[in-house]
Amino acid sequence: MQNGDVIHSRGYGLADLEHGVPITPATVFHAASLSKQFTAFAVLALAANGRLSLDDDVRKHVPDAVPNFGARIRLRHLLHHTSGLRDQWRLLRLAGWRSMDEKTTRDVLEVVQRQRELNFQPGEDFLYCNTGYTLLALIVERVSGKSLRDFASERIFQPLRMEATRFRADHRDLVTGRAFGYADDGDGIFRFWVPNFDLIGSTSLHSTVEDLLRWARNLMEPRPADAGIVEDLLRPGALNDGTPVGYGAGVGIAVHRGLKIVRHSGWDLGYEAHLAVYPDERFAVAILGNLSTLRPALTARRIAEVRLADRFPVPPPPRRNPPADELRQEVGLYRHPLSGMAWRVRLSEGVLRTGPAHDVPLDPLGARRFQGPDETTEVAFDGTTMSIRDEFGVVQKFERVASSVPGPANLAAYAGTYRSLELDATLTFELAGDGLRVEHPKWPPTTASPAYKDAFTDGTATYMFTRKPAGAVDGLTLSLERAYRLRFDRV
Repeated sequence: MQNGDVIHSRGYGLADLEHGVPITPATVFHAASLSKQFTAFAVLALAANGRLSLDDDVRKHVPDAVPNFGARIRLRHLLHHTSGLRDQWRLLRLAGWRSMDEKTTRDVLEVVQRQRELNFQPGEDFLYCNTGYTLLALIVERVSGKSLRDFASERIFQPLRMEATRFRADHRDLVTGRAFGYADDGDGIFRFWVPNFDLIGSTSLHSTVEDLLRWARNLMEPRPADAGIVEDLLRPGALNDGTPVGYGAGVGIAVHRGLKIVRHSGWDLGYEAHLAVYPDERFAVAILGNLSTLRPALTARRIAEVRLADRFPVPPPPRRNPPADELRQEVGLYRHPLSGMAWRVRLSEGVLRTGPAHDVPLDPLGARRFQGPDETTEVAFDGTTMSIRDEFGVVQKFERVASSVPGPANLAAYAGTYRSLELDATLTFELAGDGLRVEHPKWPPTTASPAYKDAFTDGTATYMFTRKPAGAVDGLTLSLERAYRLRFDRV
């Protein structure tokens, strides 16, 4: 969209592989986390009408849904992902839920109610959290007396003529013109892969690219009734110490080569989505897809760089080809001080790679500075720390630590069964060569290799074993992305 007009709109590929139905601009897709900006708008609309305050304690509205963590979680913490709550999808997976299991709001609330700790104190850090937006949907319902689906339809979708858009709160509902999601198994084999969610707020928006551009127009040139709400939506959040985060209410706020951009991505099983709005250029790109390997955010950047080629005040970053000796100095093991997660950095075929599974390639930008494949994440090294600046401008620092490889006799001390009351889940560890075989009743086993002292990682989670004063292993804490230090006691 340019200056309020759609200048290109097209479908590519098939919406339904079994029946050969083509994708068109009117095809309806599950838009995943693009849902959040509409949930946020609903909350801000209620605040504008005096029905609630963003400084309200969450427990004022949903005391039955959130435990008393001894810290006040405000609604604005949920909007800006600064609540410290653990993420619902990570918790459900650890509790044994499979990707295509039916999941309801009640299922999320049950696992949230069992939590005894936060990732961090509210407002002290930023960590993307779906749980907060599921709670916000419930708060909209409690305060307005209407479901988020009905409230959003009446307040947002109908006035903007987004006729194909709605929240789907029951996975059995029929959706006319819907694309089905797929996973690519390689060799020309695709498999059906769709979410069976009966929960809304953080996800479950269904929409078309045409409708999303109507929404984008309202973000750039809001209706008079929406102007104040849109202003609040696009206002970045901040931490307790005043540090800004590049996230408004349900939208990321950043700069793309000198141009302001409002953006958000969505991913759920076989669906990918991205909406990018360049408000000062009155330009927007909406992409919806039904294949898990698509990268719509990067595609949207490329489209903007073509259409706005003469408007970017900052040139593309120069590419470097540093020698292997220069890259090798960054290789090692790094630990996140808050979560304890272990990240490895390795050098493979002249390319640095990092992450819990050390599989993310880094593109050199400058001296000891690198860029991730999404072109929005930056990684910097200084010899003792690795600093990762994410797409929302938040910096996470990892400290360099020594690797630890316990011998066979010491390795046996970790073998055993461990149980988490917060998850109602059990993990079993068995000896497996130089590492540990990790078994969960609902998931294929993984192998955790030694990281630092008393800690192992399987590329997704870091397992940090704890000991009694006498030295015997008595349990562990488990950390993974968006869910920190879940306690498991030795059975």
